[in-house]
Amino acid sequence: MAAFCRMQRLSRHGRLWSAAQHGRTVYSLHAAQRMGARRLSTQAHEVIREDDVQLRDAFDLPTQTTLGSSWFHKGRPTGLLMESRFVSPTSFRQAGKEAVVEAESLVARVLNASTATERRQIVKCLDQLSDALCRVMDVAELVRQVHPDSSWQTAAENVYGEMLEFMNGLNTHVGLYTKLVDAMDDPSISKDFSDVEHEVARSFRRDFERSGIHLAASAHARFVELSSRIHDRSRTFLRSQGLAPAGTVQVPVDQLHTLPASVVSEMLQTHAVRTHDGVAVVDVVPDDWAAQYVLRDCEDSKVRETVYCAWQRGASSAVQSLEGLLEDRLALARTVGFESFAHMTLDDKMARTPDHVDEFLRGLAVQARPRWDTVAQGLARDPRAIRPWDRDYYVGRQQAKMGALPQLAEYFSIGRVVMGLSRVFERLYGVTLRATVPQPGEIWHSDVRKLEAVDEDGHLLGVVYCDVFARSSKAHVGAAHFTARCARRVDDDVGRAVCDSTVVERDGMRFQLPVVVLICNFPPPMPNSPPLLSWANVETIFHEMGHAMHSMLGQNGFHNVAGTRCPVDFVELPSVLMEHFARSPHVLSLFASHYKTNEPLPPGLLRQRADRRRRFAALDLHAQLFMSALDQRYHSAQLDVRPDWSTRVLAQVHADPMFECTSAQSMFAHVEGTRWQSRFTHLVGYGASYYSYLLDRVLASRIWDRVFKGDDPSTQLSNNPLNREAGERFRNELLRWGGGRDPWTCLAAVLDNGESSHREIEDISKGNKSAMHIVGTWQLPDM
Repeated sequence: MAAFCRMQRLSRHGRLWSAAQHGRTVYSLHAAQRMGARRLSTQAHEVIREDDVQLRDAFDLPTQTTLGSSWFHKGRPTGLLMESRFVSPTSFRQAGKEAVVEAESLVARVLNASTATERRQIVKCLDQLSDALCRVMDVAELVRQVHPDSSWQTAAENVYGEMLEFMNGLNTHVGLYTKLVDAMDDPSISKDFSDVEHEVARSFRRDFERSGIHLAASAHARFVELSSRIHDRSRTFLRSQGLAPAGTVQVPVDQLHTLPASVVSEMLQTHAVRTHDGVAVVDVVPDDWAAQYVLRDCEDSKVRETVYCAWQRGASSAVQSLEGLLEDRLALARTVGFESFAHMTLDDKMARTPDHVDEFLRGLAVQARPRWDTVAQGLARDPRAIRPWDRDYYVGRQQAKMGALPQLAEYFSIGRVVMGLSRVFERLYGVTLRATVPQPGEIWHSDVRKLEAVDEDGHLLGVVYCDVFARSSKAHVGAAHFTARCARRVDDDVGRAVCDSTVVERDGMRFQLPVVVLICNFPPPMPNSPPLLSWANVETIFHEMGHAMHSMLGQNGFHNVAGTRCPVDFVELPSVLMEHFARSPHVLSLFASHYKTNEPLPPGLLRQRADRRRRFAALDLHAQLFMSALDQRYHSAQLDVRPDWSTRVLAQVHADPMFECTSAQSMFAHVEGTRWQSRFTHLVGYGASYYSYLLDRVLASRIWDRVFKGDDPSTQLSNNPLNREAGERFRNELLRWGGGRDPWTCLAAVLDNGESSHREIEDISKGNKSAMHIVGTWQLPDM
């Protein structure tokens, strides 16, 4: 809850259940890759342009380009991320101090505002103040995660800590809050606010009030105490995930014969093997990779049950931390005047109320039940006998019968994928990605690539830094989109001169360039091969580039609502939509070709993978619905806080008719003695908003079908989604607004293209319970 400097690190949701992955394929580079470096096959692809070559080679042939050399160490540093204040750890610390001084100056301007002109500038000053802090704090967070130099990391830790303390003081600054409210409530001042400026003002006011600023002294002291406890309990709960499980499970060695031979060999080498009651057993840690193979491949149901129950038992300390966290959140919400933490969290989201979320989830569940029955009936002759510990086993048997999935990585060198993304953006928005050589000191590792987003007239829109390969000096944050600098208008700033290297002129005004960083942990390239991406990683980079393009195009003049700074249940829509483009045969024809032969990706390979994915997608949907419903219940107003209450709620949600499966209810049932909630770490970052993942998938599917009319590898539809008119509609009605317009207004405007009834568009634009009910009846999301 921060009015100033909302940290922007977006990452993809995890899964509830996943099969273990094992091993790596080594590729060798054919001479054709080097000989064909300037030309792609024309059988399925257009002739490649020089810009495309440079973009592809920047990632695929780094040793043959300046981008792959050690040049970035040499020369006088110009500043990290084009910021001249960030040339060394020392200067970075100084930048933090300067940002605080600038913020204090803006605070003084707001507090001293008395004339109509000065009061009219209050929202601008607060937005400018937020930008001054975020331009340092957001980079400090990035440096802590990815910079290989410990002196930089230490400086970032210090800067972040010091600025966070200062920012917390601003968030409870009564004088700032009073000045803002007075300006908003004075019609002679607020009548001149633009629509976006009104939204910025409302966002600041909401955040102030969620910080308890309007409370009496005793209530505010209670608020501060609860906030501190919530912070501590969140960290304790997350730390508990790293604790070693209590005990091991004894798995008879003779029950391992159905596991892959390579897995058994490694288990016997790395796990303790001993004799118990005359039987050779291997000690398996319940949450170890080996346990996942036992659940998937072991024929003995009793062994699977033992492993499953041990895995799901959960540590008592984790459960206690979680329950304390949830209880304190409820108390905090009530302290500031909300019925529950869910009511407080959803107040400024698309969903708006817990009742609306429930309407949406139940609508999806009604559609999903037949699919759950179909999956269950296909798993076993008597699906009613399937228990939770049997599910992975039966799914694994079905997958084995269907044969191995086709390997697609040879068709997806990362350079070709990025080139394909540039072509997609060009056709949709008239925007291309251009590989650019950074200046000395601009990046933090030689693996990092710098891309410029450029419009059709050659105007620079923003910069995307790609740090996509795993390395030891990099935190394992998965795939994430960091906003290092937001787009905003600066020529009307109050008493500030922004560095010219980070500013562009547009339509007679000056704008700060948006700068984002995409972080992934893809496997590093193997010798004599371009970096090759698995299909999952292709979808990941399309997803993250969706966030990046939102940041490039979401330029509405204000920092606080620029690009991805919008409601959490709306922000994933553009990135999820890009996953649909990744699966489109028309899109794949732009770039997917074999790295040795340049032969295009055979359509049958992708169709086979899509068919397999859809066969069991209903199980993933059930998991996401279950977690969303559990999240809402945990953050509701009714908590029976007797010991182990969260486990009772877990069992109640399992038994909710929403999740009824006629054919195999036992497959999804609660198992007595298990406490899965002890592993539900998304409750920390997505408390009361986990449903966002499903909501944005449904919205993206609707826009894909109704606006882009996209093709699909499983149905063999032939519509080409690369439609400029549709792209401009999506850009102008949704992307460009960032968080500066009601998301329901954006959604209704995008869908209002004649493919939906006027009544539905009107209902959607209201964003009420009826709107959430309608969305819950739309096509089930592609998981």
